[in-house]
Amino acid sequence: MKDTGRFLVLLLSGAAMAFIAGAVIAPLAFRTPRFVTALGASAQPVIVPQVTGFTRQDARREIETANLVLAGEWSEYGPAESAGQVIRQDPAPGTQVPRGSPVNVFWNVGPLFRPYDPDMLVGLTATEAEEMIADWQLYTSGRSRAPHISVPEGRVISVHPRYADSLPVYIPVRLLVSTGWDGMPLFTGMGMAEAESIAAVHELTLVTEGSDMAGESGMDSLVGSQTPAPGTSYLPGDTVRVRMTFTSPAAPGAGTEEPGQQGWGQW
Repeated sequence: MKDTGRFLVLLLSGAAMAFIAGAVIAPLAFRTPRFVTALGASAQPVIVPQVTGFTRQDARREIETANLVLAGEWSEYGPAESAGQVIRQDPAPGTQVPRGSPVNVFWNVGPLFRPYDPDMLVGLTATEAEEMIADWQLYTSGRSRAPHISVPEGRVISVHPRYADSLPVYIPVRLLVSTGWDGMPLFTGMGMAEAESIAAVHELTLVTEGSDMAGESGMDSLVGSQTPAPGTSYLPGDTVRVRMTFTSPAAPGAGTEEPGQQGWGQW
């Protein structure tokens, strides 16, 4: 009888333990499986930060801090006020993307047209002119050289193009630089006072040999021709014979082309 009671107690205890184990283990065994990728937590999406209005360096730092990659930096023309800043981004701010995704930014290189005053460059040294062009955020395509009677060696005779007020950034500026002038000065086209001052610098003597017209009231006298010809070799003390001509005063706005810039053609 005692053995039968002990057997029943053990049987009931085993049944109770089996029930408890089944209640705990069965939900775990039959729960929907969860798969963990090799990336683990890195597979979680991140938010693309707002970088418009940032400098390129700050935008890069912000993107990398958000565990994303700066894939491309593209330039666009835009207002001068926001030059150097990011003006667009892709993907848009607030977008959820996988960690390590690429982000492209578009930064403002400034306006398409830049201030440009070619007359300010004439007479500067070539280096000064190139520095001023750089200050305008334009660029040069080099220098051409030509002799010039009045522009000293190394200074700018003319520039190309000669657009006024502004210039697109894709059009380069080319400088025509003086190589100075060897030989007899060019007096033709000058007033007598200017011709005499240049002759004095070169230790030459000017002699007037008449004129092509009789002087009249309101007429201007200019050197019409000279002997020897410009560019001819000479020695200090030589004589230059000039013939004067009389012309009507130029109308306002006429003849504004700078002396020495005529006939340069393409350079």
